[in-house]
Amino acid sequence: MQKTNTLGKTERLKSFVRIDKLFNTGRSFMAFPFIVYYTIGGEADTDCDQMMVTVSKHYFKHAVDRNHIKRLTREAYRVRKSQLQNLTDKHFSIAFVYKCRHISTFDAISAAMDTILSKFAQLLGEGGEKAE
Repeated sequence: MQKTNTLGKTERLKSFVRIDKLFNTGRSFMAFPFIVYYTIGGEADTDCDQMMVTVSKHYFKHAVDRNHIKRLTREAYRVRKSQLQNLTDKHFSIAFVYKCRHISTFDAISAAMDTILSKFAQLLGEGGEKAE
């Protein structure tokens, strides 16, 4: 039995080369409280979609607050990522950059994740050529 609602180690974006490529050549769009960077296809060395979450130390001085936001964001993504799996056979990398000065509730982050994933699904359908 395969678990579909997991977020394993291989699904976390950790490669410095891929992260650098994502932020330098990837496309982006804004969905409050996140800026979303993404690349579609291109890399043949990975066999799954990868994601990362980043929260600025400038806004949240305490690591416990940054980790809390990252946990909430990963959970919201984990529950909804199955929506994206059937849309394309290309693999993607996506980064969520939290850009708010206060800690959002899980409901607010979940609503933002719904917006992000629906917009990203449209971009996957279009081939990822447009960014808003």
